[in-house]
Amino acid sequence: MDLLRNRDPTKALGPFDGKVVALAKLRGETYFITTNQDYVPALPSLELPHAVFLRPDMCHGTDDPTLWPQQYTTRFCHLPVIAKKGARSELNVMWWDPAPEDFVVGSAVTHALGRVHNQQLKRNTPTPISPLFGELIQNILMWIEQLQTLPTTYPKMVFAVTSLQRACLELDVLYYYVTHFKPRIDNYLSSPPDSPYSNFDPIAACMGAFTVDPGVAQQLWSARLPFWFLRPTHVFDSENILSVVELEEPTFNVTVGDGAPPVVYTTNTTEEKIAAIHSASSHTPWYRDPFQIVDSEPPLSSPPASQATTATFKAKPIASTSAPVARSKSKKPCPTPYPSSSPRKAQARGPAKTERDKFKSLDILEMPPSITSWAHALAWVDKAVTPFTENPADRRYIFPEPALLVNTTPEWQCKFLHHWMLLCDGFTYMLSQPLKSQLLHAQEWRDILEGRMTKRGHPESKTGRQSALLEDRIQPALDACNLTSLEGFPVPPESLPEFSLAQTREIVWQVAETSFRFEFCGLDRRASQKSRVDEVLGCFSGRMLIGTPLEFSQRGFAAEKIDQHHRYFMRAATLMLDWNTRSPRPPLITRGFLKRPNWNTTQMEGLEAAVCQYYTQAFWEYFGRAAVVPLRLDHDVEKSE
Repeated sequence: MDLLRNRDPTKALGPFDGKVVALAKLRGETYFITTNQDYVPALPSLELPHAVFLRPDMCHGTDDPTLWPQQYTTRFCHLPVIAKKGARSELNVMWWDPAPEDFVVGSAVTHALGRVHNQQLKRNTPTPISPLFGELIQNILMWIEQLQTLPTTYPKMVFAVTSLQRACLELDVLYYYVTHFKPRIDNYLSSPPDSPYSNFDPIAACMGAFTVDPGVAQQLWSARLPFWFLRPTHVFDSENILSVVELEEPTFNVTVGDGAPPVVYTTNTTEEKIAAIHSASSHTPWYRDPFQIVDSEPPLSSPPASQATTATFKAKPIASTSAPVARSKSKKPCPTPYPSSSPRKAQARGPAKTERDKFKSLDILEMPPSITSWAHALAWVDKAVTPFTENPADRRYIFPEPALLVNTTPEWQCKFLHHWMLLCDGFTYMLSQPLKSQLLHAQEWRDILEGRMTKRGHPESKTGRQSALLEDRIQPALDACNLTSLEGFPVPPESLPEFSLAQTREIVWQVAETSFRFEFCGLDRRASQKSRVDEVLGCFSGRMLIGTPLEFSQRGFAAEKIDQHHRYFMRAATLMLDWNTRSPRPPLITRGFLKRPNWNTTQMEGLEAAVCQYYTQAFWEYFGRAAVVPLRLDHDVEKSE
């Protein structure tokens, strides 16, 4: 077939003519592809159904609409507007390929885990264009948060970067499609030759699209967007084609990984394919709630179906049963009115093990200051109320109980902090993996902080069985750290760094804050029987679970001024309206009271106390232990870094 038989370079080209044309085979038939560009890209995966793959470079090859032209779809009509690589200098970062030097590891122990280099992220993070595109903006903020905070492997870091780039590109083209190109498409039949949408305008340097629809070809032609009109060769008639070229094959930069990439989704249409890529980017869980595995086990007893909401909330004081470990340092005044009893001495073989009352604030210098309302509420939990659960797993912690890090002698405190800093990235990384629960009880966390993580004792002894179980439970974290051997643990005293008072408090605050946020999510899901993590995140400053920045230690529930933290207690109280508990809900937590238009200081203080009391009491009833409550840093965070 002579596709050049009507060639006439002097005639203006219409939407069905071709500056160039290429031949391609599809489903056993030969097609010719006309174009208003001077090249014809290789066909994307048009053989349907087909599988969409996540390649080793964490992209999707020719299936990726940000890398290669796709078949036009009405649902994703903005994709042809994506700029070609290099066409807009302000978007060059969208094609940045992370390299190993952009991956900063957390420590010598966790050398397989790390984060994107801060300078690279600051240089390359774009600003969302418009608040009108909420979903994409939220995806952008989510990926920025994850890149900044959560330690992960190098391939997952690359996946996060490519997902952020894709979301930013789509937000950019949505704006330009609506403001620049959609008016051209809507008026393509009525535009006069001298209009701004004239065919004499240059073709936009955009990604473009394939189409088999003549109407779409006319629209894209009028909008001056690149398109490739795909037709069987037997329909060729009077089209003016100037040149025949070869298909241009893609070249992609494969930066990481070996072996066959995983299947993301098997699709039947191009629209499903693009939707699958969107889903893989925006719905891939970055971290998960560790209490979900415990919740999936058969419950030993069930909470009541309903409760009275206006009964008086009763609480009774808890007697002090233990004391913090004594130390030679001077102590700050106690932030709560609960005095300590006499201290205990450290054991010769290791740190002191006290039966500390976890319902009472730990009054030592190294602990961040307690928030009075939370400390009071925790101390007044009515433990006479029988918890719903007898499952021992409910009494475990996702991270060490915060006081455990510092309630010991100064020498062992330094060792505890150092061991935690070496391994915390591994345990944080586990929160992002579909593994068995990493929840550990207090003694297991103590063993980890002491550095006793290998099997010890006779295999049949209680110590041997417990140590074997611990090693099995933490192995995924050690594997994530690429830690094949635990030799060198515990770290010898001469290798221990020194921790300032500010650094110590910051470490303890971050452990407490992460634990509190995850516990809040777990409690809300149990007490309400609803999955609403997004609503729970609204109760936290920064709306995040992991990696909360230190400056947030004086925001949210920890904000000093009542008018600054009142809205967070309002959000928490609104969620609590759906909670079912054995103890009655405080009378201030009612729909009528929460709808009050104006709040005075006394009412704000009353609601704060009610929320703290109800939260700590409900946590006791659903988990059978003391809740980890938020703390506050009282020093200048920037100067301490």
